[in-house]
Amino acid sequence: MADAGQSIKEVGDVSSSKRSTIVLLVIGLAVIVVLGLTGGLRIGAAADNTTGVATTGVATTGVATTGVATTGAPLILSAHQPRRQDFFAGGDAEITVNITNTGSIPFQTVTVSGATFADCNRGNLGALAPGQSTSYTCGQDNVNQSVLNELQVNGSTGATTVNHKSNSFVKVLKPEVRITKTPQVQTIRQGATAFFTVTIYNTSDFVMTLEEVDDSLANDCDRNPTITVYLQPGDSLDYACSMANVQSPQATVATVRVRNPVTTTEYTASDVAWVELLDLEAVLTPQPATILEPGDLVTYTVELINTGSLPVTLVGLTTNKYGNILDPGNTQLEAADNTCLPQPTLPTLSPFGGSYTCSFIAPVEGQPSDFSVILTATARSQGLLDVTATTNATVQIINVPASMKVTLSADPPFINPPSQLITFSVSVENTSGADAINILAMADEFLGDLNGRGNCELPVQGLPAGYSYQCHFSTVVAGEVGQEKSRTISVEAESDDLIGEPLSVSEIVKVVITDQPTRYNYMPNVSDHTLDRTSCARPYPLRPDTQYFFRPPNQYDSTLPVEQREQDYFTFTLAESAAVRVELTNFVPLKGQLIIRPHVVGGSTPCGPSLGRNPDEALNKIVDLGTIPAGRYYIQLINDGPSNVADLYGLFVRVD
Repeated sequence: MADAGQSIKEVGDVSSSKRSTIVLLVIGLAVIVVLGLTGGLRIGAAADNTTGVATTGVATTGVATTGVATTGAPLILSAHQPRRQDFFAGGDAEITVNITNTGSIPFQTVTVSGATFADCNRGNLGALAPGQSTSYTCGQDNVNQSVLNELQVNGSTGATTVNHKSNSFVKVLKPEVRITKTPQVQTIRQGATAFFTVTIYNTSDFVMTLEEVDDSLANDCDRNPTITVYLQPGDSLDYACSMANVQSPQATVATVRVRNPVTTTEYTASDVAWVELLDLEAVLTPQPATILEPGDLVTYTVELINTGSLPVTLVGLTTNKYGNILDPGNTQLEAADNTCLPQPTLPTLSPFGGSYTCSFIAPVEGQPSDFSVILTATARSQGLLDVTATTNATVQIINVPASMKVTLSADPPFINPPSQLITFSVSVENTSGADAINILAMADEFLGDLNGRGNCELPVQGLPAGYSYQCHFSTVVAGEVGQEKSRTISVEAESDDLIGEPLSVSEIVKVVITDQPTRYNYMPNVSDHTLDRTSCARPYPLRPDTQYFFRPPNQYDSTLPVEQREQDYFTFTLAESAAVRVELTNFVPLKGQLIIRPHVVGGSTPCGPSLGRNPDEALNKIVDLGTIPAGRYYIQLINDGPSNVADLYGLFVRVD
């Protein structure tokens, strides 16, 4: 395509199939034009009437805007004022070039090159700090043809050079013919279609023939009549055309060439139409991008880039998981951790690469899976047109293996031959770091499925991490002196993950058959029970990793004097730091408290504050102290259940 003001293509050069056919019928003095043109062509009174020309989104490209968000990359922008000027041939064109550093990196030098008007080139305009602007005036004398004045500004940081091209149009009015291309400025989204109306006016006092319309960029706006088209003095004709799939801002110049059929003199006129683009890109980055279940806080960084040619202001930022990110009242986000909130207004992004970055912290929770957040950003131009960008970010929630611990006990653990009814207790502790578990089945080596035996009821759904399920059942154990009767109890479970992780644990419990009374070696007599273990100052000494059996104290009565209240106190000593677990078994009163206390010096009592406590109403109670330092410790046992219980309870201090 020929540029405006340049040579016009010859008729023989424009015979491609994209040209529409014009058929002319002459009847007397009437001229009827039948045109195969998109949108038609109309003949009417000549008038350079631009009333109604669309000005929506009139370009402000390159004009600095208060509060414009900047980018970490160098950016430079230029604009011309006026963008279009009209005068008759021989006039002088004068243009003010405005240059702005719209990035956040200073330029050491700024130059201007490649200008259509040589007077607009500049060797060095000096340094330009971020947000700073400079301008100068240039022009061309005695302009006789319409021309698109283009130039390129170059900003150098010392390490890199960036540039931006801009233009303005000088329209030289011709007494004989005039052309308009409307709307003068239109704004569309990237990839959309721009629509134009081209109007040709015969402003002379003689009949002229239409030879050609040549558009610099929009091929659909070209016209090359294959027959003679006459345009009477004062008449006009117009047609519609378009440019599809516009990917960058455009300045399209349409040039008409007409002829005086009598003198064969040719005349040309040109006009410009600008197409501005709205385009926005969004990037969402999570940190960290992988977390362990059940979840954690994640910092999401939002980056918006204005890749269009007009400034736009952020008006919306929403996600599918956390709602409106710009709402200070959003209960899913902490306002203190959300830098995307208005500060106090929302940012404006400069065209051609201006960007904005903010972040918010949000909880990511769920089963092991890919947690996807979809972000939609909406920005608005000064012409109140919206553009949106959608992106997504994925955080991988990684599985933490589930685990469980099975503890078995027998009551009593020692029997005399030939047999005795034994109560077996099963404790299943969910030792997972995150998952709840579902206990699917329990099976005894000899009895099989334990569901429905004793108080065991299965399955057990959703046992939280750190919690235990306990049940017991009874059966007869028989044997001879010296035998150990062992049985294996197996527990099957699975995690509550989307795809359940199977768990299987088997433990062995033993019952010893003996006729020796030494099984009660560690049972205190009546005087020991009522006198030696009624206070922290008189505890019963225990050796770690040794099984003891005692008769339960009577129910604790807080109405009695302190010295008469029954409770059991024990003490044990660690020579070095170790993991300690205190296990109380076969506590028939069920109701009671197992409390572990440290040794303190200088107080009214040597027992310090509670280190661990189990108040569960259960036959077996466990207090897992974890790793504790070397020293002396106390065990306090309170009976909140019935008195005068003859069944012995077991006490075991397990040190690992």
